Amino acid sequence: MSPSRAPVAWAALLLAALALAGWRVLGLGMADHFAEADPARALDWHPDHPEALLRAAQQLASDPAQADEATALARRAIAAHPLDGRGYRVLGVLADQRGDETQAALLLGIAAQRSPRDLLSQAWLLDYHLAAGRVEPALQHLDFLLRFDPSLTSGFEPLMLALALEPQAQPVLAERLARRPPWRTHLLTMLSQKAPDSAAVAPLFDYLRRQPGGLSPSELAEWLERLGRDGEWGQAYLVWTSQLPPEQLQRLGNVYNGGFEWEPGQGGFDWRIARVAGARVDRLAGVTGTRALRVSFDDRRVPFNHVRQLLALPPGAYLLKGRARPDNLRTDRGLVWAVTCTDGRELGESEPLRGNGPWRAWSAPFEVPAQGCGGQWLSLSLRARIPAEQRIGGRAWFDDIKIVRLGPAAAVDPAVTP
Repeated sequence: MSPSRAPVAWAALLLAALALAGWRVLGLGMADHFAEADPARALDWHPDHPEALLRAAQQLASDPAQADEATALARRAIAAHPLDGRGYRVLGVLADQRGDETQAALLLGIAAQRSPRDLLSQAWLLDYHLAAGRVEPALQHLDFLLRFDPSLTSGFEPLMLALALEPQAQPVLAERLARRPPWRTHLLTMLSQKAPDSAAVAPLFDYLRRQPGGLSPSELAEWLERLGRDGEWGQAYLVWTSQLPPEQLQRLGNVYNGGFEWEPGQGGFDWRIARVAGARVDRLAGVTGTRALRVSFDDRRVPFNHVRQLLALPPGAYLLKGRARPDNLRTDRGLVWAVTCTDGRELGESEPLRGNGPWRAWSAPFEVPAQGCGGQWLSLSLRARIPAEQRIGGRAWFDDIKIVRLGPAAAVDPAVTP
């Protein structure tokens, strides 16, 4: 070749190489474009395109007559991208269709290991282990499903409810829940609301509340509410007290935190203090401790019934007592402390508080009936009969609220005067 023709030849070779590279880039781009919607066309552009091979194999796998071709395409997809587990999933589905469940489980296990987010593999393995009664591996695959797609949680509620009701599955489920997966609270809330028998799922809740951290406040609140609806007030009280810190447990009485020394927890058998326009509730310096309850009113109509506590008193005679101080408390009807059954039956109430005065003791006897009153409410309210009587202004202070059991021959404590 003459020196004058050498640059031309090199330029021609370069253009040819660029054209070939451009064609390959174009082919790959077109294959990427058609891989999902039209895998056969994508393979015309790029015969070894991994996604197109996989999609084509998936399409053919649904037709038993094309199982051999689907198998070949799936193997080519694996060869093109060995770390993608979905090709193994196609082979596993084909094995399952042939009735070879052992081979299917092996292949789908590889698929789930290499592509944990492949929900179809996880779902098949979940069903496979459940059918064989293997709860632990089944829950592992259920955990994967719910972590990767939380929207599936409601659809799996019947399965989770069935596992929670099965005594043999409960320990395994409890161990999984003790690891606090993101779907735990949803499951426990669902069980509290929908379990046909609270006693059947109680062992699961008991196990979890004994673990480090116990039940979360929302989980505990839902479970206590369910026990209350079932009339299991004694059990609810024991569950709630088991979550208390040692200091508070040592000072436990029929009224919890009657001196208002601790911030109310807003659930269980603690004080429940709700907000209402025209009134403010806070804790300030007390008469027998470091804190007392103060309720302030803005001299307007207030349907006040926003301080209360759930009780679980057994049948018998009791004395409700405490200390109070009215501070320019202007009201026609007065504030009263009352004890009622959870169904609304009134058991007893204090004398109305109004006006001005120093700290003074008060008491009110009541009796819990033997039937139908396993749970009670202790509440502070304004006993208004009509809207006009709801007008109230000034302040009221309360401290040292207690309920003491009265024996058969017990008399009112002489140190406590109404």
